[in-house]
Amino acid sequence: MTTELRPDNRQFWWTVLLLALPVALQMLLQSLLGMADVVMVSRLGSEAIAAVGLAAKLHFLLLVLMSGLATGCSVLVAQYSGAGKFASCQRTLGVTLMVGTLTMVPFLLLFGVRPDIWLGWLNPDAEVVALAARYLVITAPALLLTQWIAIYEASLRALGNTGMPLLAGTLSILINVSLNYILIFGHFGFPALGVAGAAWGTLIARLCQLLFILGWVYGRQHGFALRWAQFKPALAWQPARRFLAFSMPLVANYGLWGLGNATYHVMTGFTGTHALAVMGVIVPIESAFFALFVGLASASAVMVGRTLGADNTEEAWRLHKVFDRLTLILVLTLSLTLWLISPWILGVFGEVEQDTAELLRATLGIFCALVWVKIFNMMRIIGVLRAGGDNRFVLITDVSVMWGVGIPLCALAIFGFGWPFLVIYGLMFLEDALKFFPMWRRIGKRFWMKNLTQED
Repeated sequence: MTTELRPDNRQFWWTVLLLALPVALQMLLQSLLGMADVVMVSRLGSEAIAAVGLAAKLHFLLLVLMSGLATGCSVLVAQYSGAGKFASCQRTLGVTLMVGTLTMVPFLLLFGVRPDIWLGWLNPDAEVVALAARYLVITAPALLLTQWIAIYEASLRALGNTGMPLLAGTLSILINVSLNYILIFGHFGFPALGVAGAAWGTLIARLCQLLFILGWVYGRQHGFALRWAQFKPALAWQPARRFLAFSMPLVANYGLWGLGNATYHVMTGFTGTHALAVMGVIVPIESAFFALFVGLASASAVMVGRTLGADNTEEAWRLHKVFDRLTLILVLTLSLTLWLISPWILGVFGEVEQDTAELLRATLGIFCALVWVKIFNMMRIIGVLRAGGDNRFVLITDVSVMWGVGIPLCALAIFGFGWPFLVIYGLMFLEDALKFFPMWRRIGKRFWMKNLTQED
């Protein structure tokens, strides 16, 4: 398959669409769901918006950790499938499911048992803490469900099956939105539960999503319908050790990045409740924007990973160049579009106080101007470097810049100088600017072009 960026290269574009579009649509729908949660609870006041935003950020932090394990699984599955070693794909899935379960159980207990004790450290508003704690207690079991979902979805996508995860995700979103409408406001004879209603909607939707995935996998007798015979090799120390050695830099990277991301969010809460409410609104908007590029990065990772597993390094390099040029075109187009429709977006949140609306408008402007640097880093990290297993370099670069520069600078700006929220939000893009050239240079050196299946 030739991969030159030409309109008549139908096979290439068809492959990209099949891999990227379902992932992008699922991410977009999930982001719109997050936005729907905020829109629905906005009628309950800024404290409710801030509480749901804080709880969602904590869930996002754990989702990032889950994604580290799922990504490690998907990279190995993609390369093993490219090398024609499906038994190794099954073993990798089994190991990841067991490691993921053991990882999430402590967080399930942390969120499910008196989270109000430690939430007060993260936000000074007692009402926000009480509402967020209620949300976390109800949704605690969803952490384990989401971990299993993330691993199965990543594994299936690594094989090129993006349609089934999209279908399962769409079903979950429809259930979630419907239950939110019923339970938040008390329709059809149900009590009006407010923020707790949004939490119950999330938990039930996640359970339905997992049951759908498992029903499809086992009902079709897919190769990932693991029996004890496939789980048993996963219990052996050697495959578990190899998976942990490969995935731990990823998990550490995702975890520390997610913790840093949540730290930014928590620190902005100390600039005022209006600022935290803006973050509760802007996070799903950002996620919706990123959705297409997450899909594109996923397509790049699968295609690059398969070519590396098949020892076709020149094809992997050409794929990187194509995705780089495509990213440039799309990020410029979408940034301009988002800015042009920003008045409409502000109109959707008509219930929000005037001060919050004005702050949101200015925040959107900063996002549209600076988001390109985040997108390029994301595409190069997820779609290229991690596809080749270059996890330690990404870990060192990500963590050193975020925790060595970005977070200390923001903390100084908030607690030392008392700078306004808009300046703080702009500073959140500084670390991506600092990572841009190291990532670009690393790709140019081609250290990431590794066939991981040869180490099996």
